[in-house]
Amino acid sequence: MLDVTRFHVHTYEDLRSHRRNVELSTYPHTMLQYQIGQAETAEDWSAIASRAARIPTFLQQQEQLLAEGLATREVPDPHIVHDFAEDQLPVIVRYYEHLPALPGAHQVELSPAGARELQQAAREAQRAFASHRQFLRERVLPHTHANVVLGDDEYRWRLRHMFGITASPEELVRQAEDVLARAQEAIVRLSGQLAKELPGAPSTLTDLGEARALLAGLETEHPDRDEDVIPLYRELIARAELFLHERELFNVPEGLRLGLKPLPPGMVDVRGTNWPAPLLDPRKVGWFVLAPMAAAHPTVWAALLAVHEGIPGHLLQSVAWQRAFSRHPAPVRFLLVTDHVAMARGHFGPMLNIEGYATYAEERMRRAGFYTAPEELTALVARALRALRVVVDIGLHTGRMDDEAAVRYLVHHARMPEPNARREVLRYKRIPMQAITYLLGALELEQLEEDCRRERGSRFDEARFHDELFSFGPVPPALLRRFMLAGA
Repeated sequence: MLDVTRFHVHTYEDLRSHRRNVELSTYPHTMLQYQIGQAETAEDWSAIASRAARIPTFLQQQEQLLAEGLATREVPDPHIVHDFAEDQLPVIVRYYEHLPALPGAHQVELSPAGARELQQAAREAQRAFASHRQFLRERVLPHTHANVVLGDDEYRWRLRHMFGITASPEELVRQAEDVLARAQEAIVRLSGQLAKELPGAPSTLTDLGEARALLAGLETEHPDRDEDVIPLYRELIARAELFLHERELFNVPEGLRLGLKPLPPGMVDVRGTNWPAPLLDPRKVGWFVLAPMAAAHPTVWAALLAVHEGIPGHLLQSVAWQRAFSRHPAPVRFLLVTDHVAMARGHFGPMLNIEGYATYAEERMRRAGFYTAPEELTALVARALRALRVVVDIGLHTGRMDDEAAVRYLVHHARMPEPNARREVLRYKRIPMQAITYLLGALELEQLEEDCRRERGSRFDEARFHDELFSFGPVPPALLRRFMLAGA
């Protein structure tokens, strides 16, 4: 709580970040999606209609905030504004045409009054988002300027006070480059096995670029039909759960409920994601939500996604937190945990223990031998790409790289097509420091596991270690060390 409070005081003292915060423009829609994902009754849909009805007021306030920034020349980056106005908001506007039909698609029958309430709220929200899009295009975009970044001093402040990381940006870049080098060494070692399993595969993969080229061929294999997507992931989750029991790596609680369902309309550019088990409502389950198109799911990547979003990743962690904290009178450590709340506020402290944990789970399963050789290649490539993210995010926001240098770096080192590289750079500028939480959080948890294993010796129980890790909630790993090592 002290770190969260310190961060809010710090950011409110610097009003520039609020007056150019375009992330708030889609915030009410994304939060509505979480609510729709858990809607099961007519009362739930009444609450959704009530929230949708307040969207016009929210967007008016957002426009006032951005207008203040225009008046004081505290304006956002043009690429960010263009992305919201031309890519994201048009999809959201179309979404509200279909919102009134969604209760029926979820097998919920509304009363005539409830249906009218939802229809009216959807219509007003649609008009508000359409109007807001015009505001961004006509009022904000002409006055933007490029290369809006945090700056070196601000980056260092956030590392220390948001993440508890005392290492300098230069040290973190060196650490990421070391991870990249080790991932590439592992890719080279794996190539001999791949040559045996995959006809036509090279006998030696020398770098990340060659590994990505090989994966590009494997990525053409998908489930045969759209309706085969959910069974594919259900089978992978069952395979992972059996593996965990056999190796005693994690405790999967009896009666664990995991929902798998198609991603609802209105959420784009997502292959699969986790809607965590609601912290304060133990009656409801967590969901592994999947894009319902077979072409979106290369089978070679499916196991890694199932581990990250499902078990032992986000889903298992959220269930453990729900069971531990659902009756807590004031679980304040969960403030700013939801992705889009964190994105809107710019505070990603908990993500070291959320995205970092899921990335740690991927690597732990790799080291334990869970993946096939092609699946292991995806895990190594993903780890290498997350290392590159650290280099580029830090480079952009501390002034070591401009946009074009960042794009060139990703094209050269990751063999990333230029349009994809530009999308990556846009992400780092939209939500500074979020992308580094995957690798940096994983590395801190890996070091914590290693230190506890060494300190506890024969008393070390890995499954119990993970239960202990969950028991603290979404606390940055740096704060966990004093408690977990003290109890070693």
